[in-house]
Amino acid sequence: MRTLLAKDIAPFTKIIAKMELKESIKAMFKPKEKDENGNDINNSGQMISELIWGIIENYYKVEQEFFEFMAGLNEKTVEEISNLPLDEFANLIKELFSEKNMSFFKSAVR
Repeated sequence: MRTLLAKDIAPFTKIIAKMELKESIKAMFKPKEKDENGNDINNSGQMISELIWGIIENYYKVEQEFFEFMAGLNEKTVEEISNLPLDEFANLIKELFSEKNMSFFKSAVR
């Protein structure tokens, strides 16, 4: 997957808005909850997992746009992306939401 660029913000935010996932993504960047000892509670893995499944469950709302976006990021055709086995497709989504792209998402959902 190539590095996310400024030109990716517009199509990404359009997709996220149509999928109604903006609040889920924003929640990823809220201050972490604290336990009774004042330690951070790390629930980011759970949030990312829920977000990934939210995307998979809602991608039908933006199927063609999402496939085009993912194809552009992965230097593949729309047809190649749309014909991926589900586990490979889910792995691409996981990579999209990996730690290396977090600053992009912070910018995209503000």
